[in-house]
Formats: sequence, C-alpha cells, structure tokens
Amino acid sequence: MKRYEVMLILNPDMSDADIESQISKIKDSVIKLKGKVAEFGVWQRRRLAYPINKFKEGVYLLGDFQMPEDIVKGVSEEWQLDSKILRFLISKKEKEKEKEI
Repeated sequence: MKRYEVMLILNPDMSDADIESQISKIKDSVIKLKGKVAEFGVWQRRRLAYPINKFKEGVYLLGDFQMPEDIVKGVSEEWQLDSKILRFLISKKEKEKEKEI
C-alpha cells in the first residue's frame, strides 16, 4: 500500500457538527475501500484565491492515508459526487517518508 496526503476544501456554510460528520464520511469512504487513515482533521478556514461555486471561503481538511493504488480512483470518484466537497487533491508521499501505519 502507498501513502497519500489529501487536502479537501469543504463548503464554508457547514456547521461544526456537519463538518465532523463529513470527516467521518470521508474516513469511512477510505476504510470501505480497504485503506487506512493515519491522521485526518480540520486544518483551518481560509479565504479562497478565487471563488468556487460562488464561495469566497472554504474549510480546509488535511489528511494522511494509506491505500492501494487501485482504489485512489474509486475514492476520487466518490468525493467528486459529494456536493459538500468543493475541491480536493490527493498526492502520493515521497518514498523516504513512507512507513506502515
């Protein structure tokens, strides 16, 4: 399994309870596809460089996951369909930083 770093931007109109439920939903989508979550949580609320879906702010989430390469596409497709996720980026971590969770 490879190690991935993930950054997501959520709809800023969500309450704290909604954000926590969205975090659980994101973690579950990774675990459901046989991945592991090392750490994941809210980074900060920030102003966006440009409006996304008419929002000028977003709630940034930062995570560290371990998953097989073939499920990254499945996770991406699931997150693209979620209307509360404005944008996301999944990047592979460097070889020397990889370790088992």
